Amino acid sequence: MIERHVTPLTNHSPHRDRESLSDPRLLEILVCPVTRTTLRYDAAHQELISDAAKLAFPIRGGIPVMVAEEARSIVA
Repeated sequence: MIERHVTPLTNHSPHRDRESLSDPRLLEILVCPVTRTTLRYDAAHQELISDAAKLAFPIRGGIPVMVAEEARSIVA
């Protein structure tokens, strides 16, 4: 069996009320699953934004949910 280790994007501290992107290198690795373009991090909403697809992918528990069906549409 293959073990998988997932590193969350957050620093889980009980003193923090907002999660944050702890490793900015992930923005260099992750791309939009729809358009394969770069993403930008929206710290206020805890989302990764694809401007090309006009989608916002949520970050839940420090892990980006890179599924188009889970993303919210961004209205310009």
